[in-house]
Amino acid sequence: MSATFYPYVGAFIWISILLVLGSYLRAKISFLQKRLIPSALIGGLIGFVLMNTGLIGMPTAEGWVIIPSKVFGVLVYHLFAFGFVGIGLMQQAKSKTSEAGTNWLRSGALWMALIYCMVYAIQGITGKTVFELYKLVIGGDFFTGFGYLIGSGFSQSPGAAHAFGTIWESEYGIQGASSVGLAFGAMGFLCAICFGIPLANRGIKNGWVSEKTVAALPESLRKGMMAKGESENCANSTTHPANIDNFAFHIAVMAALYAVGYMFALAWSLTLPKGVSGLGFGLLYTWGMITGLITRKVLDKINCIHILDPASTRRITSSTIDYMICAVFMGISMSDIQTILVPFIITVLAAGFLTYLVIMYFARRMPEYGFERGLAILGCYTGTVASGILLLRIVDPDFKSPAAVELAIMNVFILPIVQIIYLNLPFVPTEGSFMLPVFIAYLIAMPIALFALRFVKKRVW
Repeated sequence: MSATFYPYVGAFIWISILLVLGSYLRAKISFLQKRLIPSALIGGLIGFVLMNTGLIGMPTAEGWVIIPSKVFGVLVYHLFAFGFVGIGLMQQAKSKTSEAGTNWLRSGALWMALIYCMVYAIQGITGKTVFELYKLVIGGDFFTGFGYLIGSGFSQSPGAAHAFGTIWESEYGIQGASSVGLAFGAMGFLCAICFGIPLANRGIKNGWVSEKTVAALPESLRKGMMAKGESENCANSTTHPANIDNFAFHIAVMAALYAVGYMFALAWSLTLPKGVSGLGFGLLYTWGMITGLITRKVLDKINCIHILDPASTRRITSSTIDYMICAVFMGISMSDIQTILVPFIITVLAAGFLTYLVIMYFARRMPEYGFERGLAILGCYTGTVASGILLLRIVDPDFKSPAAVELAIMNVFILPIVQIIYLNLPFVPTEGSFMLPVFIAYLIAMPIALFALRFVKKRVW
């Protein structure tokens, strides 16, 4: 029976152990508390060290067996795609108009979407430029298109970067692409913490926060654990426990929809020609999200949407994100990025700094709630929505600003605008790729749109 645990059950157990260890360290070490470093990130960093020193493994009948880093990459792939089913199922909050009668075209969500596309382009161009210049000046035998993956790792998520890298590996033989994508995603989380926490503290100190009654962070937030008697309800049951547990029902719905996404991906890969067939499973997260969206729309149409609890779906989706973040670091193999370590580090530093400067420029000129919105998307466009919410809560603990809601609904605007990038990324390794011209077009068009829609005013802070 021990053979049934290797490698995926063993890998899942390792992630669980590291999440618990990360939670313990966060609750005990003040350095981690002051910087609000998530348990998944703490556990992931520890796991990265253990993985690359050959200590991640499990006892079997044949003795101690090492678990390969690729196993954790596979878990990232499925956790990411499964989480997108939940994103599709979640009911999006509706944006509210301001007292001045601001319509949807002037909403912060659209502002965030335009900044997203511009930042994605800047990150991709920066990565490609650094890798090209390094190869030209220093030399080396590596694929310069790796630089494009920083946009996916930062602005999307490690799972997306891994998915695109997997397509490059399977369809074009670009070895190590999936691990490079994970590495860029992991560095994005670190950038979110390193840039975001100091900025939040500066904003409070200098009075940049819209709500001037920012209180000290509660101890439960700093330590990451609720004190005795502070527990909160995290979901509402839509099923009777005598029939089926609420979480079991919601997980079953998400798993069933994930199976539908799998069937679509399989059909795609078997029927379409080579070169595009890899998109079937490479974009599994997209198919999963679409099945969730369609299911939610159908349930709403037949007046049965009440059987899905948004809070339960959100909790399950958030759990997959925590597991994914920890697995991301453990899926990075130093042997895969060793030959590109210098351009990799330069790209991370340059893209992180440029992302910070661009977001701050436009956030300072946003008429309302510019600091809160800028801080939130800084965390989101280097890490994930979870890191954006984490930073926002430092300066807006009660979510009085609209930034938190806008983070949830901005995808309504992002998805139609950014599709050209998403559709071109899988074909980067092909001769005559249009990726660079596409990024340049976005870099030109997005600032024009921001000025045309009057999102850029006189500097406020």
